[in-house]
Amino acid sequence: MAVLVEAISVIVRRPAIDERFNGGWPAFLQAIPNQTGCLDKHIVRVGFMSPDGVHAFVTMLEHEGLIFIRNREAVDIAIVDQMRGPTVPAPWLTVGKIQLSDSKIKVDACWLTGQAIDGISLPPNWQFDGSMSFTPGFFPTGSVGDRLKFLRHDNNVDVYLDLNTNKEVFVGRPVIQGDSEGALETQLQKICQEALGLETNMEYATAMGNEDAASSVAGQMQKKLLQVQRIVASAGQHMAKAHFTYGLILRIMKDKTKAERAFRKANDLQPGDLATLLEIVRCLGEQSRSREALPFARKASEVGPADAGAWGNLAMCLIQCGERAEALKAINFALELDPNDQVNQRIRKDFAGFLNL
Repeated sequence: MAVLVEAISVIVRRPAIDERFNGGWPAFLQAIPNQTGCLDKHIVRVGFMSPDGVHAFVTMLEHEGLIFIRNREAVDIAIVDQMRGPTVPAPWLTVGKIQLSDSKIKVDACWLTGQAIDGISLPPNWQFDGSMSFTPGFFPTGSVGDRLKFLRHDNNVDVYLDLNTNKEVFVGRPVIQGDSEGALETQLQKICQEALGLETNMEYATAMGNEDAASSVAGQMQKKLLQVQRIVASAGQHMAKAHFTYGLILRIMKDKTKAERAFRKANDLQPGDLATLLEIVRCLGEQSRSREALPFARKASEVGPADAGAWGNLAMCLIQCGERAEALKAINFALELDPNDQVNQRIRKDFAGFLNL
């Protein structure tokens, strides 16, 4: 039998799972992060919509005992791109077209080399209409940075702007279990999203004077903090994302001093990350340390030259440092980038008043 190949597929040899994967087949099944799994007696396939998810899943498999590449060939794991085929040579795997049963439709599939083909294994509830075999809607390995501009996170989905079509594109971001770096990245990303959602809930509860709701949100935030503390204290201690997430939660919980320390650690581990620089600027600005924040604000505008928020932050730092001419240039440029940014509109409107403070 063959298994479906769609979007970016991770193909794993089943004997390797039994022999080397920590916990064997039951543990492997628990580690599959989505509903794209399908298998035959020889191989199992798990699908992803973006290279990030693939990387996280494969690094987790390696961490648990499987072998990806040896001597420039796939050993236990192969990655098959629907558009380009295997990303590294995998002599044990054959990729081709298979006809669906009771249909003239053919789809991409793969099978163990030399195996007799008597059908195709598909994920549960899979249908051709609306699938990525019907209309490929993923982004092949290597294309995301060139074609897509990140916009926001919605639950476990990343939303991008397709620069070719000017339309929004939704890319699933699965959460991978385990403590490999790739798996932890997905877990931390989810915690970040949840923390930002809780921040919004906290602001609303506070504005409405709902103390019970605010207390409930604070309790949930404390649980997130403990989750990240465990990661920072163990496998994530050298991961910038872990310290960034820790800082984000501390900043939301109004602990600016500890948040600043965490963000600085993240910046030390991964210098020049835009989100980290903006958070450092925010922490320092809220502590009335604008002169100290200014170099980070300048760096953020260099790293994100098209980011209106970075230029607005730089303008505020310059205003608070008394640098009138450069501040005016910065805020005007921020509004050229995004005329609808309400924060920057307010800064520009109140420009003279800010300088008199």
